[in-house]
Amino acid sequence: MSLRRGIIENIKNYLFPVFCLQCQKEGQWWCEKCIDALENVGVFYCPVCHLKNSSGTPCQRCQSATALNGVAAFFDYNEKAIVGQLIRQFKYNFAYDIVDVWKEIIDKYLLKIIEVQKINAGIFMVIPVSLHRSRYRRRGFNQAELIAELLYTKLKEIYPLTSFEKNSLIREKPTKQQAKLNRADRLKNLQNAFGWQSTYPPGKNIILVDDVYTSGATMQECAKILKRAGAQKVFGLTLARD
Repeated sequence: MSLRRGIIENIKNYLFPVFCLQCQKEGQWWCEKCIDALENVGVFYCPVCHLKNSSGTPCQRCQSATALNGVAAFFDYNEKAIVGQLIRQFKYNFAYDIVDVWKEIIDKYLLKIIEVQKINAGIFMVIPVSLHRSRYRRRGFNQAELIAELLYTKLKEIYPLTSFEKNSLIREKPTKQQAKLNRADRLKNLQNAFGWQSTYPPGKNIILVDDVYTSGATMQECAKILKRAGAQKVFGLTLARD
C-alpha cells in the first residue's frame, strides 16, 4: 500500500470505524476470531452444469463443453450473507481495506482448496481476470488482481516456482457488467472480449482468479484464450460461487 493510500485509510478508519459483520467487534470488517471459526470453507461444482461434486472438475458429460479443468471457490455466494456484503462493498463501494479480510481467509484456507482440487504440479502461474482500462480508471483497482496477488504470495511460500502475470491477459473491448445480464447475454457480451498480448506463452498450469463465479462465462472465455496461447490446464478460483 502506498504512503498516500495508507494515510487516507487511517483517516477513514478514524472518522468511520468499521465493525465485524458477524460479532460487531470494532476494527475489522470480519474479525480474525470469526474467520478462524468458519467451517466447511471450500465449494466445488462442475464448471458447466453447476452440479456439486468433490473437486470442482467437469462432469464427464461436460468435459467437451469447457476449457476449464476445474473451478473452486471459498464460499457459496449469498448477497445477504457476510461474504456477499463484503464483495459488494469491496467491488462497488471501493472499500479497499477489505483486502485484509481476503488475505486472512486465503492464508488460512487456500491450501485446503488446492489439495481438494488436486492441483499438485507445484508449478503455477497465477493470472487475474482483467478489467478494461476504462473501468479500471473509474474503479481505481482491479479486484481480481488484488485477490490474485494474495493467492500468489501464499502459494509461493509452499511452491517457490509459482509465478504471477497480470498484464498479458487483457480485456480488449469494454463490456457491460455481467451481473446485469442473463446467461445468453453474458455469453454474447464476452465474445472476443479477451486476448493474450505477450509474445511468450502462459505457464502450463494456470490458476485463473476472479471474485465471483456465476454463469462462468467470463472464466470460460478467459480459459479458451489461455489454452489457445499455450496453457495446458486452467483452474478457476474465486472467493464465491453463485
